[in-house]
Amino acid sequence: MAPHAPRRGFAWGAALWLLAGCTPLQYQPRPLEPGPAAQAYAARTLGDPGLRDYLAAQGSAVQPWPPAQWDLAALSLASVYWHPEVALAQARLAVAVAETATSRTRQPYTLTARPEYNGKASAGEKPWGLGVLVGLPVDLGNKRAARTAQLERQQEAAELEVAAAAWRVRSRLRRHFVEFYVAERTVQALAAEQRSRESLVALAERREQAGWSAPADTAAARARSAEGEVALARARLRREQALAGVAEAAGVPLDALRRERLDFSALEAPVAPPADDALRRAALLNRIDLRRKLADYAVAEAALKLEVARQYPDITLVPGYFWDADEAIWSLAALGLVPAQARTRALVREAEARREAEQRAFLALQAAVISEAAGASARYRGAWETLGAARLQIHTARARHAHVARQFERGHADRMELEQSQLDALVAERGAVVAMLETQQGLSALEDALQRPLDNPDLAAAAPAQPGVPPAADPALNPALLDND
Repeated sequence: MAPHAPRRGFAWGAALWLLAGCTPLQYQPRPLEPGPAAQAYAARTLGDPGLRDYLAAQGSAVQPWPPAQWDLAALSLASVYWHPEVALAQARLAVAVAETATSRTRQPYTLTARPEYNGKASAGEKPWGLGVLVGLPVDLGNKRAARTAQLERQQEAAELEVAAAAWRVRSRLRRHFVEFYVAERTVQALAAEQRSRESLVALAERREQAGWSAPADTAAARARSAEGEVALARARLRREQALAGVAEAAGVPLDALRRERLDFSALEAPVAPPADDALRRAALLNRIDLRRKLADYAVAEAALKLEVARQYPDITLVPGYFWDADEAIWSLAALGLVPAQARTRALVREAEARREAEQRAFLALQAAVISEAAGASARYRGAWETLGAARLQIHTARARHAHVARQFERGHADRMELEQSQLDALVAERGAVVAMLETQQGLSALEDALQRPLDNPDLAAAAPAQPGVPPAADPALNPALLDND
């Protein structure tokens, strides 16, 4: 073997060694097809085994499965499991995690091959030469660590965005759940009222036939009955719309939700309004968007550190080997990319301005949160007191109906008066349903202001007796509406 063969082999071996770690991953196609995605959505059910495992992992009871009834808490977990808005936030978090992992990997090096041909080579000399240059970057200013820190802060912000998406879905589910509950109660109340109005119409017709009342009274009773039919039809439509809203928020098809029974017991006894200081503390410490703003500020802080580190030049060491005319030549060079001082200072000032803007954004949101929590607390407290007044009105209407019933038994009141007092009691109960809707809407707004359920132990004060509720009630009038008592 020629004397220069080992040296030339060394050059080729170095090149092959540097390329050995460059085995690429293979591209894996995954086309997105709308048809199968739509079919998968249509096949979703609340009895899915994956949902059962998710609920079990969250500490929920899953025996028996599927449950006989779905309450708001279980449906909230189902919405987090199924809803695409949460899945999108989780996918973006996965991107942030991958970016952070990438920033921790080794910086790439460069490999330069330098083949040369000397057309004027002397007799006996090889005209070919071969060289290899390797570029090894040097991290001055610790830029890599600063970039990794920035991406870690972005990952924390993405984690909070997952929590924010879950809360938005839960909030939307609760709003539609309340709407469906109130719509169902309203349908029941209007149906009971309509039966009472039909009885009044029949009584008015008999009184008119007997000559005890004018035809105008009968016509007025029929008009009120027709108005009741229209109101009942509208209430049924609102019930269907609310159920569709529950299905959308839960992330399941409407037909799948129709097959399930819903448990509204959590809505029938609203919690008492907590103290204002507890609400303010919870809002300032627990609001997800406030924590997200803190994360955004941390990202801006890390970006400023990165711009400060970028003031240092980018240095690349370039060791090389060259074989030429049976001679081995070693070299060492350094490449430097020196940033313009004026530009780097401008970028630092720009990063400082962004950090200042994020600080101002946090302070503005904090002030808005305090005001929102105070306003939502006042709204809920007022609605809660209004519900108590509506329940007291029910008690008064029932007492009057009981009095008229005793008068009727003694012959001091006619059946028309008895039916009218029954209708007045039913109308009062429907008024309590409206008050319940306003109370639950106020509770939803307060929970959104805190971004946490209001039945947490640190927020739930000792609930006093519901204001205006009598110690006993007559369940014979309309049992479906007495669950609030």
